[in-house]
Amino acid sequence: MKLVEALLTTSGERVNAIAAFYGISTSSGTPEGKCGTREDIIQKISAHLLVPANTLVAMNGLNDEEILALRLITLAAGGGGVVVEQCHQRLNQISRKWRRNGFKVIEALLSRGLVFTRREGYRQVYFVPSDLREVLARFFLDDIFKKAALQPDRFSPRNRVDYAAPLRHLCLFLSYLRKNEVRVTQTGTMFKKAQADLASLIEEDSTVEDTFFSVRYPPRMAFLLYFAKSRSLCDERNGLLRLGSKVTALMESPYSSWRQELFDYWRQNFISQDTDLQTMLWIIMHSPEDSVLSLSALLSEMETLSTNHSSHGLTLRVEKNLVDILEYLGALQVSQVRNDILVKATKLGRALCGLCEWPEETYDRDIYVQSNFEILVPCTIEPRILWSIDAFAELLKPDQMMIYRLSRNSVYRALLHGYTPETIEAFLERHSKTPVPQNIIYSISHWGTSYGRIEFEDAILLKCDTEELADELFLSPKIRPHLKKKVGPCYLVVDRDSYDALLAALSEEGYMPKINAASKLSPETAGQP
Repeated sequence: MKLVEALLTTSGERVNAIAAFYGISTSSGTPEGKCGTREDIIQKISAHLLVPANTLVAMNGLNDEEILALRLITLAAGGGGVVVEQCHQRLNQISRKWRRNGFKVIEALLSRGLVFTRREGYRQVYFVPSDLREVLARFFLDDIFKKAALQPDRFSPRNRVDYAAPLRHLCLFLSYLRKNEVRVTQTGTMFKKAQADLASLIEEDSTVEDTFFSVRYPPRMAFLLYFAKSRSLCDERNGLLRLGSKVTALMESPYSSWRQELFDYWRQNFISQDTDLQTMLWIIMHSPEDSVLSLSALLSEMETLSTNHSSHGLTLRVEKNLVDILEYLGALQVSQVRNDILVKATKLGRALCGLCEWPEETYDRDIYVQSNFEILVPCTIEPRILWSIDAFAELLKPDQMMIYRLSRNSVYRALLHGYTPETIEAFLERHSKTPVPQNIIYSISHWGTSYGRIEFEDAILLKCDTEELADELFLSPKIRPHLKKKVGPCYLVVDRDSYDALLAALSEEGYMPKINAASKLSPETAGQP
């Protein structure tokens, strides 16, 4: 909500009082009460307050407690507002004036049009309008960054920059479900073997730590699993975890949407209920470009920005639930020093928060096919290429240069999922940096010749008591379309999909087939004579 909109929801008496405070005339040259008078005053107030110099003047005369309250409401929860009662309690706690009415502190801000109230459900919330917040936040954030910013030369990221990691891990996670039957226990958790396999694929220690979820998985695995479930990329049916209906749509969408959906899911499930983490995220992402911030200094600033009655455990929550996951998503670079953690927001992180344009990301498109049936794949390979490779080859080693291996079984598994020897060969020739060895082409073609020579058909046998009856049915114009072929003197093969239609045709022709107890007549044939 912008300042004009906030003023429009304010009483006329309050609007006139704010205008008088800033010396703005309430007369617009038209008789009082005419349409447009109140709107004109509101436009003048908004135009006046949104000038940074005028905003500074508006803050003159506020005491330390009122400045502290304005800073809290402007920055807390990333500008999302503070519940009235919570704000009063927190101000009393910070000032140690336990019996003081916090509303008296806020009244000075309300009377100057710096803070407004709105209703969210059953609660009243103090907030600063979005356009005015941009002006006020500059003053408060500049002060925070002066205290928390360090020299960039002290910064050395603790982990190798791997911007492709979350997309690669999501791809490998879904591909594992595509290739393997993942059973779940009665409590809904995957069996330990599947967990261990997936932990290896997504490069995570399988040790279980505390997470937000009741089901105990390692943090990264829990994040990917529940994200996939929330987006119908996988679902649980009949005790099995399977690929969902939206995987194809995901593979066809831009990679920026993959990242945005992962980030939005994390923010909704990890951050939305923790206002302090929202505040920290907002401050970090609004830091000057390439600036390095001390986490301990930011936590010190949170002593007056936290809206929780107690800030117990904030340091651990920030490190585990904010810094670690932002680093994994590529939104943050992190450096570990002796007694502190240093953080630097990336351009990708700002783009995820809608603060800048998406940075250009260049993925590798080349792989290296070896004559020993190994395929070397860079970890920064384009995710859609990785999705295809993982369909027909087996991952032996996840690393900076991933090692895959082609085998008869891996190719057979791909053929079951709709690949052909020709599509696999064409894919390898298109993406291999070097010519594909002839023994690889020959082996894939040879393995493919065995596919489909044996095929299962879903059919029903119709048994006749004499050979003459079998011939009679097989030659009947109305019954013959529902039969596949004759096997043996007295047996006919029936297409299972034509079962109900065959029963109807037999009844119409005067035959009375015996129905097994396990097979009931369909509603269409149940009433036939």
